[in-house]
Amino acid sequence: MSDNMGVMSSQSPPSTDSAQATAPSAGDGPALAALQQEVAALRAQLAQTQQRLHAREGLLQSLSQHIPGVLFKGVVGEDGRFHLHYISQRAAELYELDASRPEALDWDSHYERIHPDDLPAVKRLSATVPTAAGKVARYEYRVLLPVKGLRWMAGQSVALREGPDGRTAWYGYVQDVTEQKLYAEALIAARTAEQASQAKNDFLSRMSHELRTPLNAVIGFAQLLEMDPSHVFTAEHRRRVRLIEQAGQHLLSILGDVLDLSRIEAGALPLLLEPQDVGSVVDEAQELVGSLARKAGVQLRPPEPSPPLTVQADRVRLRQVLVNLLSNAIKYNRQGGQVRLTVAPVPQDGKAPEVAITVRDTGIGMSEAQRAQLFQPFNRLGVEQTGIEGTGIGLVIVDKLVRLMGGRLAVDSTVGQGTAVTLTLPVAERPVDADAPSPQDNTTAAPSRPATILYAEDHEVNIALVHQVVKLRPHWQLRVATNGQRALELARRQRPDLMLVDMHLGDMSGLALAQALDGDEATRDIPRVALSADAMPDRIQAARAHGFRAYLTKPLDVTALLRCLDEQLAQVQGPVPAA
Repeated sequence: MSDNMGVMSSQSPPSTDSAQATAPSAGDGPALAALQQEVAALRAQLAQTQQRLHAREGLLQSLSQHIPGVLFKGVVGEDGRFHLHYISQRAAELYELDASRPEALDWDSHYERIHPDDLPAVKRLSATVPTAAGKVARYEYRVLLPVKGLRWMAGQSVALREGPDGRTAWYGYVQDVTEQKLYAEALIAARTAEQASQAKNDFLSRMSHELRTPLNAVIGFAQLLEMDPSHVFTAEHRRRVRLIEQAGQHLLSILGDVLDLSRIEAGALPLLLEPQDVGSVVDEAQELVGSLARKAGVQLRPPEPSPPLTVQADRVRLRQVLVNLLSNAIKYNRQGGQVRLTVAPVPQDGKAPEVAITVRDTGIGMSEAQRAQLFQPFNRLGVEQTGIEGTGIGLVIVDKLVRLMGGRLAVDSTVGQGTAVTLTLPVAERPVDADAPSPQDNTTAAPSRPATILYAEDHEVNIALVHQVVKLRPHWQLRVATNGQRALELARRQRPDLMLVDMHLGDMSGLALAQALDGDEATRDIPRVALSADAMPDRIQAARAHGFRAYLTKPLDVTALLRCLDEQLAQVQGPVPAA
């Protein structure tokens, strides 16, 4: 309209009639107003569109800055090369590129960061874009960054045909997944280690069961023969029986050492650290090695009287440590030698109080070279030719047990003069009561009521052994089930006073039998005791969790079995009335 007005001004002035003809008439007013409103609406719509575009641009900018990965769009040109149309700002940070250089964020620049072994695969993936329309691609590759080093990238992209020329665009997202990869690898490693540990525990459990089962017959029948009050056997016969039992006990000791060492190394040895009275544990240990000292002609000297001392330890394992140290001091001593045990508090010097227990002998001693190899498993330091029994792992187990209990071990030795081993343990924070006296021998018949014991066992020799043990209690009746199903049937048909259950019954485990008993109202509360060659701690804990009142391990100790059955039946039946 302005152009037209400019042309008209260069001609002669129009006449009055002509001017009146071109002026807007009164009828044109509504049309002009409508046109002005339409223009205003278009302007408002344009302003809104600009606001929306600005908001979307801000959102895209925000996403580009704050999402953890990189957004990108690329198009395959007519030259077949991949051209980058858009890439978010995080690309510079992710690939450690210089964002101030315009060429730093082109598609080829990130190739410089990709691991050489992964670069061919990434280039092949880019080359397949024109033929991959509509397909989602997922991929991973490694990059080598100047600062962060080796990192893992993972992405997914989709190829779409767009535009009038039908070119293929590639939309994608890439992020750093190094932490997720490391976590997944650590999780896999942990699961592998857990499976290996479980496999090792299963193997140890089977080995323990297979070795303890024959030893059960050897040691158990030897004990029964020694207890036989008849005069059928001569003194020589009884001496030979004792040798059989001693040999069985030695094999059992070796087995126990091997299993203990394996469980310690696997971290599967449970400890119950509680305040322990040192004097009572020392007395128990000396009593256990007393016969060994007498046979060896070695004088065992107890510690001097002293105020009560209390340490933080596992009672069973502390006694095991002391028995091992005393046994070594006796075995590697000389005829007429001495073994002296001392207990004393350690001067504090600002540290936590401790107690030192020292076992000193007058034996053959060790050289400096021997002491350097002292804690190597199965290394007997050259004394294997002397005829002295041993495996070379006892002291290794002692050292590991002491460390698990928070203590330490020190060895001082001189060739030809003897050895002193000092065990140092932390003092307990609270005193403990003196332990009850050791149980007396219960092999003789104790006052008891008639009782029926149901024994679930699938091994004939073990059945025969327990039959002989039960004969020492004439009031007891033993019924036998050679598998789990038969045990259930007998328990339901005639309720026993107590069940003695092996953990491996052929058709089911002892734990499965316990679950079946608990599922029947008639058998749920029958007292049960486990008697098994499976001595693994996890199996013992599982048995107690399934309601077993006690867990006895094979080879059985006849005295311990009788004492346990007496105690359990007394709890069920009550004390025997006075005559």
